[in-house]
Amino acid sequence: MELIIIFLFLALSAELISRGTEKLEKFMGQGMAGGIIMGLLTALPETIFVIVAVLRNEPYVALGSAIGGNVLLFTFGVGFLGLYFYSRWRKNLVIQEDYSVEHKFLIVTTIALSLIILYGRINVFTAIPLLAIYLYYATYRVRKFTREDRDVDEREALKATIYLVVGAFLLIIFSEPFVEQIVRLSEQIGIPVIWLALIITPFAGELEETISAVRLTHASTDGGSLAIFDFVGSKIENATVLLAIIGLFSDLSIMPGINELIATIIANILAILILMDKKLGVKESVVLLFLYFLIAFLSLYL
Repeated sequence: MELIIIFLFLALSAELISRGTEKLEKFMGQGMAGGIIMGLLTALPETIFVIVAVLRNEPYVALGSAIGGNVLLFTFGVGFLGLYFYSRWRKNLVIQEDYSVEHKFLIVTTIALSLIILYGRINVFTAIPLLAIYLYYATYRVRKFTREDRDVDEREALKATIYLVVGAFLLIIFSEPFVEQIVRLSEQIGIPVIWLALIITPFAGELEETISAVRLTHASTDGGSLAIFDFVGSKIENATVLLAIIGLFSDLSIMPGINELIATIIANILAILILMDKKLGVKESVVLLFLYFLIAFLSLYL
């Protein structure tokens, strides 16, 4: 019951964050607004979960929280978005702006995850390269944005800030109890804590991302494209910055989480292949929905 109550407050936080992030796109391009700003904001739940879990000396909860969002969004999330877009607009989703930057960095982060598996540990030696990857990605997008001439509505920017601050405050307050409840649930039902973090935490962490994606898609055909930028940008951060946070404060063997890391790489590869042509159809969406549940099942029993 307590877990449900905490989840509801996290949902309220997600609602506020989604409203704030939607306003940002009005005076920013999709690459900057979706890939960087919205990516950072919608990855805030997982970031808080990871930091809290690390501080509580629950590194495998942190690991599951960091990478679980990639598995969820690149299968279930993208699949759901594709089906919703088609039901709303009766055509396939097409990414509107230049997606090549996000595509390339998604490939780079996938290669980095593969190298971490070969190395066998997450520590400071993996943290520094991961941080460097994200810093380069963010710097590129910021430089491109500053070269563009865009009008900023100060009133809308203020509203967005208020939504985001309140949403972030609720998120910070309820993140630690959420992590604690996951650990307790794991002990009660005898399921590995990293698997619960892989499955449960992303549903809480991705709420505002899903809400925002549905709203944007419902409002306009460009909204579906912006949602894709948001998805990919936030998951690039998850696979770099969040794993780097774990590595900076831990020297962690990946063996207890090897299945989850492999699942993340598979989910990333699916996103790379399916979004390569900047189109998302109904068939691909249905396959992705099925693959999420298959990956979750196999990560537990294999």
